[in-house]
Amino acid sequence: MEVARKLLIIYYNNPNCLKKVSILGNLIYQSKKLCYAYLYVDEKNAKSIIENIKQINGVTKVEVSLTEVEEYAFKI
Repeated sequence: MEVARKLLIIYYNNPNCLKKVSILGNLIYQSKKLCYAYLYVDEKNAKSIIENIKQINGVTKVEVSLTEVEEYAFKI
């Protein structure tokens, strides 16, 4: 069974906010120098999770990755 996931790019000011963010999905990467993190979430709940992440103190911006967009997808 395959679960549809979305990759979110989260920009932050304070790395302590990532503890709260990691509860909402699968945190796979964190850049301490450039202050961003990658988080995988279920596609069904993506919109509500994005709104929850935006309300966390220390998070500056949340973006959806463009890799799933058909124009940017690599076809092998």
